[in-house]
Amino acid sequence: MKEKSFKATTIVTPDVSSRLVLEAAFNNWAEETKPRSILHVHYYHDQEAHVRGYQVVYEEGWTPYLAPETPQEPKKEEPTRMLV
Repeated sequence: MKEKSFKATTIVTPDVSSRLVLEAAFNNWAEETKPRSILHVHYYHDQEAHVRGYQVVYEEGWTPYLAPETPQEPKKEEPTRMLV
Protein backbone atom coordinates (compact mmCIF):
# COMPACT_ATOMS: atom_id res chain seq x y z
CA MET A 1 0.00 0.00 0.00
CA LYS A 2 1.33 3.40 -0.89
CA GLU A 3 1.59 5.90 1.92
CA LYS A 4 0.96 9.58 1.41
CA SER A 5 3.39 12.07 2.81
CA PHE A 6 2.24 15.62 3.45
CA LYS A 7 4.48 18.57 4.10
CA ALA A 8 3.94 22.23 4.80
CA THR A 9 6.04 25.23 3.92
CA THR A 10 5.85 28.99 4.18
CA ILE A 11 6.88 31.24 1.32
CA VAL A 12 7.37 34.86 2.38
CA THR A 13 8.52 38.14 0.89
CA PRO A 14 9.34 40.48 3.78
CA ASP A 15 9.33 44.23 3.08
CA VAL A 16 8.16 43.74 -0.51
CA SER A 17 4.90 45.40 -1.47
CA SER A 18 4.49 43.72 -4.86
CA ARG A 19 2.31 40.66 -5.01
CA LEU A 20 4.02 39.75 -8.30
CA VAL A 21 7.26 39.08 -6.42
CA LEU A 22 5.40 36.72 -4.10
CA GLU A 23 3.82 34.91 -7.04
CA ALA A 24 7.25 34.52 -8.66
CA ALA A 25 8.62 33.11 -5.38
CA PHE A 26 5.73 30.62 -5.26
CA ASN A 27 6.35 29.55 -8.87
CA ASN A 28 10.08 29.09 -8.21
CA TRP A 29 9.28 26.96 -5.16
CA ALA A 30 6.86 24.82 -7.17
CA GLU A 31 9.42 24.26 -9.95
CA GLU A 32 12.13 23.24 -7.47
CA THR A 33 9.97 21.09 -5.20
CA LYS A 34 7.69 19.54 -7.84
CA PRO A 35 4.89 18.58 -5.44
CA ARG A 36 2.59 15.75 -6.47
CA SER A 37 -0.42 17.85 -5.52
CA ILE A 38 -1.12 21.00 -3.54
CA LEU A 39 -3.79 20.51 -0.89
CA HIS A 40 -4.16 24.02 0.46
CA VAL A 41 -2.67 27.48 -0.07
CA HIS A 42 -3.34 30.26 2.40
CA TYR A 43 -2.34 33.84 1.57
CA TYR A 44 -1.57 36.11 4.50
CA HIS A 45 -0.47 39.70 4.93
CA ASP A 46 0.84 40.72 8.34
CA GLN A 47 0.70 44.50 8.21
CA GLU A 48 2.49 45.01 11.52
CA ALA A 49 5.46 42.81 10.57
CA HIS A 50 5.34 43.92 6.90
CA VAL A 51 5.32 40.33 5.70
CA ARG A 52 3.29 38.75 2.94
CA GLY A 53 3.35 35.09 2.20
CA TYR A 54 1.75 31.79 1.36
CA GLN A 55 1.35 28.85 3.67
CA VAL A 56 1.30 25.75 1.48
CA VAL A 57 0.33 22.19 2.37
CA TYR A 58 1.33 19.75 -0.33
CA GLU A 59 1.73 16.07 -1.05
CA GLU A 60 5.14 14.73 -1.83
CA GLY A 61 5.60 12.30 -4.63
CA TRP A 62 5.90 8.73 -3.41
CA THR A 63 9.00 6.89 -4.45
CA PRO A 64 10.06 3.56 -3.03
CA TYR A 65 13.50 3.42 -1.52
CA LEU A 66 15.63 0.84 -3.21
CA ALA A 67 18.93 0.14 -1.56
CA PRO A 68 21.82 0.11 -4.00
CA GLU A 69 22.94 -3.34 -4.96
CA THR A 70 26.11 -4.43 -3.26
CA PRO A 71 28.24 -7.03 -4.95
CA GLN A 72 28.27 -10.35 -3.14
CA GLU A 73 31.61 -11.77 -2.21
CA PRO A 74 32.21 -15.12 -3.81
CA LYS A 75 31.90 -17.96 -1.34
CA LYS A 76 35.13 -19.64 -0.51
CA GLU A 77 34.92 -23.35 -0.85
CA GLU A 78 36.23 -25.11 2.16
CA PRO A 79 37.83 -28.48 1.83
CA THR A 80 35.57 -31.37 2.66
CA ARG A 81 36.34 -32.93 6.01
CA MET A 82 35.38 -36.29 7.19
CA LEU A 83 34.35 -36.66 10.79
CA VAL A 84 35.08 -39.96 12.43
